[in-house]
Amino acid sequence: MFIFAEWGKPLQSMGLVHIIGIVSALLFGILGGILAKRTKRPEKVYCITGIAFIVLEALKFIFIMVTDGTYPLDRIPFQICTVELFFLWAVPLVKNERIKKGMIAFTIIGLLAAVFYYVKPATIINANYIFLSFQPMLWHDLVIMIGVFSIVHYQIYGKKGKSYILDGYFFWLALTALAVVIDLITASTIPEAAINFFYLSPIQDSVTYPVLNLIFRKPQPYPLYVLGFIIYYSLGVLALYGLLTLIGNLRDKKTN
Repeated sequence: MFIFAEWGKPLQSMGLVHIIGIVSALLFGILGGILAKRTKRPEKVYCITGIAFIVLEALKFIFIMVTDGTYPLDRIPFQICTVELFFLWAVPLVKNERIKKGMIAFTIIGLLAAVFYYVKPATIINANYIFLSFQPMLWHDLVIMIGVFSIVHYQIYGKKGKSYILDGYFFWLALTALAVVIDLITASTIPEAAINFFYLSPIQDSVTYPVLNLIFRKPQPYPLYVLGFIIYYSLGVLALYGLLTLIGNLRDKKTN
């Protein structure tokens, strides 16, 4: 069956498949902007996208179980690009406005992570199976789409977007704290199968994040590494918010 087909040769960074991924990401970003302008029921878009993530993850789980006979713990989708699986579908059900705004604004943080992912999409390039290359490609495309959707529909820039950014930031901090706790527990109890949520495990061989890996070759000393990660990503979110505000202000001036 085609779904179980393997690549004939190893994929290369900036090869055809990588370029297809970049182009598809741009197209999905445009789609997110179009949906934001046309939809009158934004919560429905979040719900459908969340369900799409669940379906994609279920298909990946079945595929890995069929091909490998097991599902490694490090495959659990709890990274900045994938954690939306656990809450995006629930946006219409949440009554607390701050939590809901945090969920919505987190999609912008996910967007930032997905854009960086396409610089070096390891799960796409290193996959042996065609399905395991295109599944994460579609996943990250959806992350980009829903992030752009949030920015455009709720105008998350300037003074109007500040509350969204702050709520999304604190939502991200809470998830980061959860990831650190789980990483520490698994590293101390089952080091041979330790989980590496948010790539913050204290026993990982190297640091994944660009620039941060120039400061920390390994996640040691661990408290400083976690603090460095928080500062690193906080600056990224602040820079993104500043860029969105600049673009929004320029657009508003042009409109006026």
